[in-house]
Amino acid sequence: MRRLLMTPARLVAPRPVSGPIARVAGALPRLLLVAAIVSCAETAPAFDASSVQVVVELRDYQVVPSAATMKAGTARIGVRNRGAQPHDLTILRTQTAPDRLPVDGSSAKAREDGLVARQPELRAGGSARLDVTLEPGAYVLICNVPGHYQLGMRTALTVE
Repeated sequence: MRRLLMTPARLVAPRPVSGPIARVAGALPRLLLVAAIVSCAETAPAFDASSVQVVVELRDYQVVPSAATMKAGTARIGVRNRGAQPHDLTILRTQTAPDRLPVDGSSAKAREDGLVARQPELRAGGSARLDVTLEPGAYVLICNVPGHYQLGMRTALTVE
């Protein structure tokens, strides 16, 4: 009787692609990442300026509140992204100076000790209203998108 031997199929490495197709294929992961980041950024409805106590403008690379001091209690904060890229607003209660917050080197984000509230990322031109209860004390307002805090997106806020 004759035996049939099974041999594994010969694996052939695909030929490398070159030219315009290769450039597009090479850029595809980066394009998908950018699309994912942009699609995750929130678009919130605009707020009515007369219904908020403070307006915080997020610019490339500044956090600019309309007032440096506000009253304690429930506050409505209007947030506007005036920058060209997504930004968030993170409110921390802390005695640490705005430019001295510890930064996590692996995430490129400021540590959020004393986190009070956060407005998730807003697309460029987006705005939202953030309702928050603030006790008297010192606060720091930051954008904690990776790297943005280090680029200067931080400021102090005093609540009396």
